[in-house]
Amino acid sequence: MESTTIAVDLAKTVCQVAVSRRPGQIALERRLARAQLLPFFAQQPPSTVLLEACGSAHHWARELQQLGHTVRLLPAHDVHRCVRRNKTNRTDARALLEAHRNEEIHPVPVKSVDQQALTALHRLRSTWLATRTEWPSGSLPEVDWQQASEP
Repeated sequence: MESTTIAVDLAKTVCQVAVSRRPGQIALERRLARAQLLPFFAQQPPSTVLLEACGSAHHWARELQQLGHTVRLLPAHDVHRCVRRNKTNRTDARALLEAHRNEEIHPVPVKSVDQQALTALHRLRSTWLATRTEWPSGSLPEVDWQQASEP
């Protein structure tokens, strides 16, 4: 039984897909619009799907898991080390396949919708705290308060 690995580089409008049936060899490369992504994976046999870990990758991972695929989210900073040439969607998909072969790169667990919402809430709170603590420490422009209070 052949093990198929599919790497997907997610972008705003077009996603790059690279299919590998043997390590180090790419059998198929294709650019797909976002609307074509799920129908493409519905036609594929259950396989390992590689995505760069980001907010939208968790959504796609949940969708692909429902289709019976095994999804691995790889940290972006680890994948970027495997990019060999200029950064394009095609080289990013190839870098995902290369990073998957590295045993030292550990995948990120797929988050549920509730976990993502909680993470967004924590990020919002930490941003709010950072801006709140910046104000008294002099990050505001200098104002001559004596001159400002005079009529």
